[in-house]
Amino acid sequence: MTYPKRVAVIGVSHWHSTYDAAYVELLRAMNVDVVGISDENEEIVRNRAERFKIKPFQDYKEMVDRTKPDFIVALGRHVDMPEIFRHLAEAGIPFLMEKPWGVDDTTVRELAELASRRNLWVCVPYFTRYTQWAELARSMVQSGELGAISHIVFRMIRPTMKRYVAWDSPWMLSKDQAGGGALLNLGSHGFDICRFITGEEPSVLSAVLSNVVHNSEVEDYAHVTLRTPKGIIFHNEVGYTLPTWPKNSTDSEQKLAAENAIVREVAGGVHILGPDRDEMVPAPLGYVGGCRRVLVECFERLAAGKPPPITAHDCARAVTLTHDAYRLAHYRGVRSDDA
Repeated sequence: MTYPKRVAVIGVSHWHSTYDAAYVELLRAMNVDVVGISDENEEIVRNRAERFKIKPFQDYKEMVDRTKPDFIVALGRHVDMPEIFRHLAEAGIPFLMEKPWGVDDTTVRELAELASRRNLWVCVPYFTRYTQWAELARSMVQSGELGAISHIVFRMIRPTMKRYVAWDSPWMLSKDQAGGGALLNLGSHGFDICRFITGEEPSVLSAVLSNVVHNSEVEDYAHVTLRTPKGIIFHNEVGYTLPTWPKNSTDSEQKLAAENAIVREVAGGVHILGPDRDEMVPAPLGYVGGCRRVLVECFERLAAGKPPPITAHDCARAVTLTHDAYRLAHYRGVRSDDA
């Protein structure tokens, strides 16, 4: 495989630079030359530079001009993402930008339209597409073997939002800087998975939000119900309420219930249950998923002259559904029982 020779990372005060996705470590493990990292916070960017032995910049525009990367991983505060996106569009460099690309859905749709008009090569890393369950469920839906699909469950409950403070991203607790809480950060993965598996464009039926655990500006729990044009119900449940911190755990459930079978994620693989069928499908040997798979797919497609694996339109649709849910719940950044 041909990887980009020179990659730069923008906005390393975003936790995904070194935690969870850990893009800098991922890139280095893939033997990619990370030619520069940037962040407005001098202390943070110097810390990352010393840790990974990479040249630091406070100004991402200067970094792009001086290092001339072949590919960029763009992170940063959500409120700053639209400006970064537009600059990279002008620079004409292929890039991956973490969701949500902004703090409102109108702006994100405008960015997606910009990407379409200029035929930009930009990917959004909705990494939950790259799980064995999601890929198998999608394949079985497309083949028609499951019959009518009743409902899909997607639950992702993560530890306290205080982890963002520990991970140098305190702005995630600010409505103005982050745009929202658990629903925008975690729930957009669920909205994307609904579209990915069903191949349909769902609409929001109901939405409930809460911040009773952390009493923050942004929600720490959300439950949203979607329905597709064919009548599939999708339950999207997310939160920052798992009481395991500092252990970085996840309370998750991924399940598809259909006429002919239930397909659920279990430890070590996928369980398929139906009439005369009780099958455990183990994860394929050497299966690559998550954010590493996103990068691999990006690099393979770039080398082959193909479009991004997950597009600007995909980002705009997921973010629009997120804000549709906020609007339905009358979200004002306060307790849900006061909204």
